[in-house]
Amino acid sequence: MKKVLIVDDNDRYANHLKVYFDQKNIKSDRAYDAKQGWDMFQKSNDYDMIVSDVTMETQTSGLWMMRKIYQSGYKGVMVIASTGFDVWGVMPFSSYFLTWFCGLHWMIPKVPLKQGTVEWVPTILSKGKTNPF
Repeated sequence: MKKVLIVDDNDRYANHLKVYFDQKNIKSDRAYDAKQGWDMFQKSNDYDMIVSDVTMETQTSGLWMMRKIYQSGYKGVMVIASTGFDVWGVMPFSSYFLTWFCGLHWMIPKVPLKQGTVEWVPTILSKGKTNPF
C-alpha cells in the first residue's frame, strides 16, 4: 500500500488531501508544520510521496523542509500545494526552479483544493503525466 505524508497547518486543505488519498486507498499521515513533517520523515522514511504547504505558522517553511528531504537522497514523489501557484506566472517559473531547488515533481494549486478538488500540475520532472498514480 502506498503511503503519503501531508504537511499543512490548514485543516481544510489537509482534510481535502486526506479524503482524496483515502478514496484512492492510499494511507496518509499528517504533520501540522514543517518541523513536525521533518521529524516524521526522519522517523519513518517509508513515504512514497510528500505533499507540503510552503508557508505555515512556524519558523520552518515547507519549502526548506522539502529541500532538506530532497538533499537527504529521498527518492519518492515531491509535491507542493500552495496558494502562490494561483498567481499568474508563478507556476511556469516554479515548474523549473523548484525541480532544481527541492526535486519537485508536482504542484497543487490551493484555490481548487479549497473546494475539494485536487489538481495535479506537473513540473519538468513529470511532463507528459496527468497525475502521479
